[in-house]
Amino acid sequence: MVSLVTDSQVASLKRNFAGKVSANEMMRDYTSFRIGGPADVLIEPSSVDDLREALKWAWSLGLPVFVLGNGTNLLVADEGIRGAVIRIGSSLSSLEFDGDTVTAGAGISLPALARACADRGLTGMEWAAGIPGSLGGALTMNAGAYSCTIGDIVREVRVLGLDGQASVRTSEEMHFAQRSSRLSQGDIIAYEAVLGLKPGDADESRAQMSEYMADRKVKQPLHMPSAGCIFQNPAGRGAGRYIDAAGLKGLRIGGAEISPVHANFIVNVGNATARDVLMLMSHIKRVVYEKFGVELVPEVRVVGG
Repeated sequence: MVSLVTDSQVASLKRNFAGKVSANEMMRDYTSFRIGGPADVLIEPSSVDDLREALKWAWSLGLPVFVLGNGTNLLVADEGIRGAVIRIGSSLSSLEFDGDTVTAGAGISLPALARACADRGLTGMEWAAGIPGSLGGALTMNAGAYSCTIGDIVREVRVLGLDGQASVRTSEEMHFAQRSSRLSQGDIIAYEAVLGLKPGDADESRAQMSEYMADRKVKQPLHMPSAGCIFQNPAGRGAGRYIDAAGLKGLRIGGAEISPVHANFIVNVGNATARDVLMLMSHIKRVVYEKFGVELVPEVRVVGG
């Protein structure tokens, strides 16, 4: 597909940018699924000022912007992503504690954040210990596990508009819902969040985190490239139970397979394409609906094309 970004436009951004800028980067190298074609331009800001500069640059050119975190819960099309992909990474992963609150950069990984909170004797993030995504991604999708979500502990989120203008959104203004939030609309980008936790016992928090991680290792195919759970859980029953009951575990299309370990995971068993995954998802939805009358809703975010 034809790129929306020229070499001269990329060069103009690089002149005022401290972070990394690269054209035609393969997104499979930046996603946990190991799937995805090229981004027109991949931008990795080194600071909030860098992020603002990148947004202003894309805004001035009328380019679509996609924000990338750790690349989990994401399926990128084989054709890639047109416009600018801005990756919020470790350069935006600051941490500052004040009593029972923590102000964290959107680029910090959830396990690192959970460990840091536990080490400070603060409880409320244990559920995130085994989730491989970033805080920014968690805020966007209202990530959660074990009956907890990130939205439960957010006090405020600091964001930039696509024009680079800064603002602060309260927890209520974030509109946290099942696997979505105000960030899902794509017109604002989180760079920092303030989380409210509770005093606890560090050893107890670490023990709880270890228990959660051990549970994941047994129940999920963590050794294989995937995007995590592929469908949202319908009310009353896990999506994986319906898929398993439909006899679909182990079914493979191309390089994509319904995991024999957990039926709500599609794994990349070798050179899977986005097309393989989408065909498998479509088949799962159809069979589960025919057998049980249940409409499965994707949890994985599909972008590009």
